Amino acid sequence: MIRDIAERIRRGRVDLQNPYAYLSSEGGYEALVPRRARATALIGMGDVLKGRNRGRPFKRLEIERIVRNLHTEMWRGRAEIFEFEDEVDPMQILDPEVALRSLGYTVIIRESLGQHLAGKDSFEVAGTVDNSARKVEISRRFVPAIRNFTTAHELGHAVLHEGSGLHRDRGLDGASIGPRDSREVEADTFASYFLLPEKQVRLAFRNRFLTEKFRLTDTTVFALNSRSVRDLQERGCSERDLARMLAAAEYYNGVHFKSLSGRFGVSVEVVAIRLEELGLVTVG
Repeated sequence: MIRDIAERIRRGRVDLQNPYAYLSSEGGYEALVPRRARATALIGMGDVLKGRNRGRPFKRLEIERIVRNLHTEMWRGRAEIFEFEDEVDPMQILDPEVALRSLGYTVIIRESLGQHLAGKDSFEVAGTVDNSARKVEISRRFVPAIRNFTTAHELGHAVLHEGSGLHRDRGLDGASIGPRDSREVEADTFASYFLLPEKQVRLAFRNRFLTEKFRLTDTTVFALNSRSVRDLQERGCSERDLARMLAAAEYYNGVHFKSLSGRFGVSVEVVAIRLEELGLVTVG
């Protein structure tokens, strides 16, 4: 067993082109090491796409249901996806790379994916997906939060969108603004729901801030060790401002913890947007 785990760690590091993959913060190995990609999928796409409606854009509730199906199938198959079934933490299911491999995709981390010319515009490519080859590539030239969201975005394309050919994406953090193609918006929505499922977000939020809904008061601002409520209100503190503060907070009521942004491996902005969507903050 030990030799098998060591060999999978070695091969995984080669796949990821990362000699430090699977190291824990304490310097040992993580207890959970994803198995290498297999030639066949561990999860059937049909199980994930139950009730999928083709030929029209997806509604947000439909995307959320598809994500929930994927999480459920990954949890049911955790004995095959992870080495130690009894030790699987539900948070491990929120790894988009593990999900892609479970669906039969090869995931390759590259030092760079180069530039892509789109009309008069060009951009550094952060990720690509090729559904015909069942392959996703991710550039290492972006910060971890962007790489994580980009991988989840490519997972969204793989699950939601049919068609062959190579598709290239910019660096994505889940907070993109401006007009975008409907398929890109759908992949963004998928990524947000995949990385920040409602149940896990509500649980992590309650554990940190000791409430189901955070209200801006003298008491809560003091517990945040932040500026006074009056100061925040005088400068026009919005729910998004408060959500950003909570997404980045590492301290509350005398307790230090990993921020929500760090916990879920995404940008402060995308966590803030999700907190607003779930109605977890109010300045009133």
